[in-house]
Amino acid sequence: MGRIFKNLILLVVMTGSSAVGAAAEDFPAYWRKTMTNDPQTNFYLAEALKPLPNKNAETIKVVRLSLIAGNLCLGAAVDRRTGEAFLQRAGYNRLRGKTWDEAVFLADDWFKYFNYRSLAHLCAGIDYIFGPEGKLVPNLVKPGKGEPKGSYDPQNPYLRLPPLRKPNG
Repeated sequence: MGRIFKNLILLVVMTGSSAVGAAAEDFPAYWRKTMTNDPQTNFYLAEALKPLPNKNAETIKVVRLSLIAGNLCLGAAVDRRTGEAFLQRAGYNRLRGKTWDEAVFLADDWFKYFNYRSLAHLCAGIDYIFGPEGKLVPNLVKPGKGEPKGSYDPQNPYLRLPPLRKPNG
């Protein structure tokens, strides 16, 4: 009886995990219609291009977008030289104290409800944002495949984004 029970549990675990894996491999097909490199059809891309009211917050938003795109999108990578030049031009290393706190607060508000759907649409529009003729910072992120690295989990669609570290302490 004990052996049968153990085998039954093993069978349930094996079939359950394969069903979850199969369901989590790809995202819903209806997302594909809006996962474009065009802000007219890609709402998330259009939202990413809207400037924030504070120049420093906009800089932090661009940094976060590039790090997300470069690390969470399949085949994408951040160009370090272009990134460092952008940070220097934008004055990122001079942000400190209350200026840093206000900018991070405004920028983080944009990412408050960042989920897998947002990521999938961002990955699809990387070239428009950061490509050779990118609207935010040209050549900052190599586009890759236009899809997220991880699989979609409808039970847990929200992504926890780590906070940015303050420059120079």
